[in-house]
Amino acid sequence: MTSSQVEATPLRVLIVDDDPQMLRTIIDILRMNGYAPSGATTGIGGLELAAKMDHSPAIALVDLSLPDMDGIEVVSRLHALSALTQVVILTGNASVDSAVRALREQSYDYLIKPVQPAHLLATLERAGERSYRRQAEEGQRESEERMRQIFAHVSDALFIVDDSGVILDANPAATTLTGRPLDDLRSIRLSEVLPEVDSPIDDSSDGRSRLSTSLAGTSATRLLDIQSARFAPGVRVYTIRDLTKQRQLEEELAQSRKMDAIGQLAGGVAHDFNNLLTVIMSYSSLLLGDIETTDPRRQDVQEISDAAERAAALTGQLLAFSRKQVMHTRPISINTVINGLEKMLRRLIGEDIELAISCGDPLHLVNADPGQLEQVVINLSVNARDAMPNGGKLRITTSNAKLPPDSRGKRAEAPPNGYVMLEVADTGVGMTREIQQRVFEPFFTTKEQGKGTGLGLATVYGIVKQSGGEVRLHSEPMSGTTFRIFFPALSTAAESQPAVAESQIVPRGDETVLIVEDDAALRALAARVLESSGYKVLLARNGVEALALCAGYDGKIDLVASDVVMPEMSGRPLVEELAETRAETKVLFMSGYTDDDVMRRGVLDGRTAFIQKPFTATQFATKVRDVLDQQRRLGIN
Repeated sequence: MTSSQVEATPLRVLIVDDDPQMLRTIIDILRMNGYAPSGATTGIGGLELAAKMDHSPAIALVDLSLPDMDGIEVVSRLHALSALTQVVILTGNASVDSAVRALREQSYDYLIKPVQPAHLLATLERAGERSYRRQAEEGQRESEERMRQIFAHVSDALFIVDDSGVILDANPAATTLTGRPLDDLRSIRLSEVLPEVDSPIDDSSDGRSRLSTSLAGTSATRLLDIQSARFAPGVRVYTIRDLTKQRQLEEELAQSRKMDAIGQLAGGVAHDFNNLLTVIMSYSSLLLGDIETTDPRRQDVQEISDAAERAAALTGQLLAFSRKQVMHTRPISINTVINGLEKMLRRLIGEDIELAISCGDPLHLVNADPGQLEQVVINLSVNARDAMPNGGKLRITTSNAKLPPDSRGKRAEAPPNGYVMLEVADTGVGMTREIQQRVFEPFFTTKEQGKGTGLGLATVYGIVKQSGGEVRLHSEPMSGTTFRIFFPALSTAAESQPAVAESQIVPRGDETVLIVEDDAALRALAARVLESSGYKVLLARNGVEALALCAGYDGKIDLVASDVVMPEMSGRPLVEELAETRAETKVLFMSGYTDDDVMRRGVLDGRTAFIQKPFTATQFATKVRDVLDQQRRLGIN
């Protein structure tokens, strides 16, 4: 062996010879000269020995004449185990035929017994050098293949560029980034397809990252992370990662969190404000009932009542945005809603705007609150009108549809019956990307002061989301705006009819009612309204106090009128515990909003009586009487 071979790991040599004496002699010679020999006297034994080795033998000395199988077959099967094994044929019966057969099996050399040790070692040294060379070539080939696979499959765009900026090669990700085929990329300058790379980078800038948001030739923007490194003399590699989608996802997540936070704040403010409005509206209605129509003070009280009604509408929009209002849904056709609104919409948008309505037929029904659905259509139409101060066209379209993929390229899991799409499109001034990011925020408006509350689109967003739908917005400056609303479709074909309004005469009663309300003014108001109508009233500030009162009260409690959200114990757990001891007691929930899913479902399917704040004294007294007169117990089951 050469000195370089001796310093390396000893070469493994497999000897297969049916002469035990010859086998031992060769093994001793090879071991004395730094090889790692192993031997077998049969072909099967040699193959089994080779298969058990951690690494295939670098060299194999194989006798052509073996007792159990032909030596050429052994050579063939050794090559099947490892193509890198260098084979030397060893035989005492030389012939032209055997030599040709050996060469066909790609044996490296051919030795005739008896073999002189010097000749044997010289042959093995040549075979060893060939083995090292083949292993190096194979290692290089595997390394190049790995690099080729990485180059082809890495998600970052890779460009190999010469010092003049001309692209020598590029990977598939690069063709995707530039939108150009590989053949077009080769031999053109990198700056022609990526204007972001507009200046040469010297060798000292290896590893530096440059960010760009420009994209020549389009109105879109993108964000690129560009890194460059010297690859070889006269050659540089550019690694470019498109961060546009990542940044968009980050912005969407931030926007979603912001909307949730604003919604939580809006819902809380509306809830507290509704308590105040209930007191204002109820006392106003009581005063109006006591003041003669000729009394000059009546107009002042009426103004207070009207202002409270307008404030109640404002808080209703806040609750719609925050998705905390109780909705009274039923199967309904969007076409029915739009057809019912058509005359009003034409008056609303004005004569200088053309209204085109196209209702899909047949159209699936949706489960929605008709009043809230009308609010969606009106708000979108008003928004479109304001975007066309010089006139234009408003198009309202309905159809059965599938929900398109979102910006992440994923399609939401569709309901069994698909969606019903409501599309409202205008030819107005459009919106910038910055405005689109904020358009659903409450109180955000681009209108001049005094011409908008900023709650129109926020209300749309809240109603659609609470109805299980999705909102898609497309707009470009000076190219109009299109809102697409997707509501889950129902399988039923029968549209339910609204309930007939009850008589507005306020009835009286003599039952016992427990009022549970944390707001002192509202608690006192409710007590006054019911006591003036003949009821016996018990008062509690929260659920804990109510349970204690019930435990110490021996008489029958006919009805519990409870707020939903209260400190210490809210309305739902109060009713659940009360049902164990007073199963006959009926329940009326009252709240400005509820974020309790069980409570909301109970209201929607008719199992729980509910009155929405703010309400007037007459509305409250009427609702109490209605609940008491119902034959079945209403509550959380």
